[in-house]
Amino acid sequence: MFLMLLAGGLVGGMWYSTRLLPSLTKGVQTMRKGCGAKAPESFDAFLPRYQADRLFANARTADPLQKVLNGAEGPTTTMVPRTAYRSQELLGEIVKKHGMSVRRDVGQAEVEAGPVIYRFRLQGGCWELWQAES
Repeated sequence: MFLMLLAGGLVGGMWYSTRLLPSLTKGVQTMRKGCGAKAPESFDAFLPRYQADRLFANARTADPLQKVLNGAEGPTTTMVPRTAYRSQELLGEIVKKHGMSVRRDVGQAEVEAGPVIYRFRLQGGCWELWQAES
C-alpha cells in the first residue's frame, strides 16, 4: 500500500513539474520575445497590444504593481500583487470610456486615462507598467 502511494506521489509530482510549471512560466517568457537590450521595443507597438491582450498585459505589469492614491493628507503608496490585478479591466476598455493622453520621455511613458495615470518604463528593452496613480 505504501509503495502505491509513493508511486502515485512520484507520478503526480512529475506531471506537476513537467506539465503545469512550464505553462505557468510560458506566458512571461513568450511575452518578452521580440524585445531586449539590443533591440528596444517601440512604445507605439507595445501600447495597443497592452490595451487589448490580458495575458500580455499581466506579463508586462510589474509584480507587485506600485499604486499611488492621492488623498487629502497626501499620497499613499501601496504594493499590489499580480493576484489582485490580473482580472481587472483592461486599459483599452478604460481608454474607450475616458479617452487618453500619452506623454513620453526616454525610457518612460505616462498614459492618462480618466482619473488614473499609468506609468510605464523600459526594462531591459521591454516596456512594463510599474505604477498607477489616482
